[in-house]
Amino acid sequence: MMASSSFISHQQSVESEAFSEFEGEGFAVCRKGYDAFINHRGPDVKQSVASEIYSFLQRMGYRVFLDEPELKLGDPIPSNIQNAITTSIVQLCIFSPRYAESHWCLDELLLIMKTKALFIPVFCDVKPSDLRYPHKGIYAPAFAEYEERGRFNNERLQQWKEALKSSSRIRGYKFSTSNDNVKTLCTDIALAVKQEVENTRFMEVAKYPVGLDELVEDFERQTTEKGNVVGIFAMGGSGKTTLAKELFNRKRRSYHGSSFVFDVREASAKDELTCLESQLLKGLFLEDHKFMSKSEGTSFLKERMGRSSNQFLIVLDDVDDRQQLESLLFRDALNCGSLVIVTTCDKSVLTKAGITSHFKLKEMKKCHAKELLICRHALGQAKPPSGYEKLVNSFVDFCGGLPLAIEVSAANLFGTADVNTWQSELQKFKSSLNLEIKAKLGISLGRLDREQKQIFMDIACFFIGKRVSMGI
Repeated sequence: MMASSSFISHQQSVESEAFSEFEGEGFAVCRKGYDAFINHRGPDVKQSVASEIYSFLQRMGYRVFLDEPELKLGDPIPSNIQNAITTSIVQLCIFSPRYAESHWCLDELLLIMKTKALFIPVFCDVKPSDLRYPHKGIYAPAFAEYEERGRFNNERLQQWKEALKSSSRIRGYKFSTSNDNVKTLCTDIALAVKQEVENTRFMEVAKYPVGLDELVEDFERQTTEKGNVVGIFAMGGSGKTTLAKELFNRKRRSYHGSSFVFDVREASAKDELTCLESQLLKGLFLEDHKFMSKSEGTSFLKERMGRSSNQFLIVLDDVDDRQQLESLLFRDALNCGSLVIVTTCDKSVLTKAGITSHFKLKEMKKCHAKELLICRHALGQAKPPSGYEKLVNSFVDFCGGLPLAIEVSAANLFGTADVNTWQSELQKFKSSLNLEIKAKLGISLGRLDREQKQIFMDIACFFIGKRVSMGI
């Protein structure tokens, strides 16, 4: 029996009146908690299916809760288990043949029904109908014993039954311990967990995303997205990575797999491209593999992508050499509908790699620069106060629309509300370039050959001491 791969969220599925007492009491999923909680009956599956799923998700880097000791008769659900349930993004419930014999499992299930997390049932050697009709199915003996002993009142027994019925209506995974491959089950579950976890977690883009909406609109308008590779180019410190992160956050839900590969240039300089290839493989396919060489990684990734029918979103950030793209970009192997975004300081890298769709990131508009520079970072308000207008304009003009320069200068002014101090900082800023800004600008300068550097220096020095009109 093969596993089913379709899911609907729990809050869309539970319709039973038995849970009306929980309406309006749903727990918000806490990102600081667990990625997944595994509800199971230990003697049935802890040493098999449950531990396999737990280990697989752990290797993928997810934080998963699987209780170790068995609860003793009469014990309430411990607070650590309650906390794990109410803070988990995904709830995995493994229904086994003797699941209903554990009233702790059933109590956990009731608590799970309160949450707004994704609910994934695994029907391990049982059928959904066994849960739908607990009074006459495989769970009937357990409920008969509960009723005979009278340890639990009828209201609680009915709540357990309704919880099982509701679980049976949610499509999940059917698994046979004798016929099915547990690794396939783990992979399918991991993909579902990955998608849900990523939907609740977003990459931090910028403290003050001033002008980002407009940039995204410009990008969409100027580039062809479907089945394409798009290059974003501009000088260092201009906000290429910021824009790429914002695009990644907005688009990732539309793709089967996604991976943001940071600092390609730096990794290449350290001869660590194989690490980036492994990172790309794990992000797209949840597979751990350490490559011995770039050629091995290239061949493996190309073959793996070629066999997949999935659509992917990939960002290759800060690329400065065509050979880096040869190790990480496989256009011929990508399925139609995938999107690859490449950021670089050097447009020629894109051209030499055959990337024809370009987006040039222009300098920040003055209105956005003024808001980001002083008003947001330094003063914490939308408009400069009286007496600061000229100083704000002077800082913005000197920064030339470069976001990095704006943020660095604002950081030096943070918490300062004295005009004389601002004037002093402006003079310091003009006379001595900040090291962080210098390093970023040096990346673009370093890409020039000897003759180009000489021309650059001649132009830069030509206007020293000259009065330049902004209109010329």
